[in-house]
Amino acid sequence: MSTPKVFISYSHDSNEHKAWVVKLATDLRSNGVDVVLDQWDLALGQDLSLFMQRGLVSSDRVIMVCSEEYVKKADGGTGGVGYERLIITSEVVGNIDTKKFIPVIRANPSTLKVPRFMGTRRYVDFTRDEDYAVKLDEILREIHNLPALVKPPLGPNPFSGVIPGGGTGIRAVGPTGITASGTSVLDDAWFATHAGSAAAAHAKLGFKALMELRYGLHSAVNKSQIELLNAVRNSQIHTFGWPIGVNLESREEYRPQPMTDGIRAEIAISSLPLTDRASYDYWALRSTGDFYLLQSLFEDDRDSNAIFFNSRLIRVTESLMFAANLYEALGVPGDTRLSIRVTHKGFAGRTLSSSSPTRRLSSPRKTQADESQVQLVEEVGQLRDHIVDNVRKITEPLFMLFEFMKFDDRVYEEIVRDFVNGRVT
Repeated sequence: MSTPKVFISYSHDSNEHKAWVVKLATDLRSNGVDVVLDQWDLALGQDLSLFMQRGLVSSDRVIMVCSEEYVKKADGGTGGVGYERLIITSEVVGNIDTKKFIPVIRANPSTLKVPRFMGTRRYVDFTRDEDYAVKLDEILREIHNLPALVKPPLGPNPFSGVIPGGGTGIRAVGPTGITASGTSVLDDAWFATHAGSAAAAHAKLGFKALMELRYGLHSAVNKSQIELLNAVRNSQIHTFGWPIGVNLESREEYRPQPMTDGIRAEIAISSLPLTDRASYDYWALRSTGDFYLLQSLFEDDRDSNAIFFNSRLIRVTESLMFAANLYEALGVPGDTRLSIRVTHKGFAGRTLSSSSPTRRLSSPRKTQADESQVQLVEEVGQLRDHIVDNVRKITEPLFMLFEFMKFDDRVYEEIVRDFVNGRVT
C-alpha cells in the first residue's frame, strides 16, 4: 500500500493555532501519513500560490482546519484561504461525490462550522482537547481506509444448506489502540473479567503487590485451544524463576484449562515447599490472541518490604520476549500492531533496592505511591529489536516514584541484554 499524501489547509489565526496545526501534522506523520504543511515545506522566496496549487492538486486528501477565521476567509474569498477555495470549489463542483476534502473543526464557536461551498459534508470535531486521541484515530482510520466499523461479510442464504465458515479476525482498532467505541483495546470486557477473578484470588492469599500484563492485538487471529496451548508452551523463557505463562501440567489443579474463548491457568499456592511463602500466577490467552497475566512479585519471597529494580527490569524484559515468541508461534504477521499495558501495584511504603550484591544502590529510597502503569504500542516484529528502549519506557516511571530514582542507560542495556542472552545479573 502506498503512503497517503495529505495537504493541510488552514489560516494563520494565532501562534497557538499554528502550533496546534503542527501537532496534528506531526501526529499524522508519526502514523504513516505524508503531510505537506507550509510551516515545513514553504521556503522563503517560494511562490505561495504555486505551493498551494501543487499541494491541493497532488495530494490524496486535503485536511481543512475550519476555525472561525478560516470559514470567514473562505466564504469571503480573502487571503491564501480564499485562493485555496477557488481550487477546492472547482474539484468539488467537478466531482460532487469526492471524499478528498476532510473538514476539521477547531477554534470555531460560530454556528457555521464549514465554508458554505462544502455544503453538508461530514467533519471531524477537534474542539475538545480531551477528545484529541479519539478524533486523531478517527481521521487516521479515514486516511488509511480502516473504517471504525467494518461492514460484515454477506452470509449465505439460510435455506441453501451452506454452513458459514469460521471467524474473520476483523477488529476495528486504530493505530494507537483505540477502538471504534473510543476506548483502549486493553479495556475490553474480556480483560476486566480475568482481572477481577485474578485480583480477588491474589488478595485472598494475603498479597498486596503485583505485576499485571495486558496484550491486545490490533488485528485479531482466530485460534483453537490446542493451538493456544502449544504457543504458550513454546514461548516460555526459563531463565528466571517460574516463567510467564507457567504451565504445570503435572498437577491437575494447576494445569491450563480450555475455555469457550481460549485457555486459562491459575497457580495459587498458600505455602511453597521449605518456606512459608505464598505464590500466585494467573494467565489467560484468548482465541483472538489477547493475553492477560497477574502474578505476585518475586520480591515477596525475599523481602516483602522491597522492590528490586533489577528484578523488575528482568521481569519486564521477559514479558516482552514472551510476547515476541507468543505472536511468532501464533503466526501473527510482523507488521501487526500490539497494545501493551504493564501495571505494578501495591508497593506503597516499600524501599527500592537490588537482589544482586554487584548492583547495590548507594542509598535506600522509599515511595508512598502505590501504582505505576505504562501503555505503549509496538509492532510484533519489532518487539525484540526495540526491547531495551521499551523496557526503559515501562520501568522508568516506576523507579521515578522512589524519590526520583533514574538509572543510567548503560544499566538498562546491560541487564536487558544479559537476560536476552540467558544470564541474570
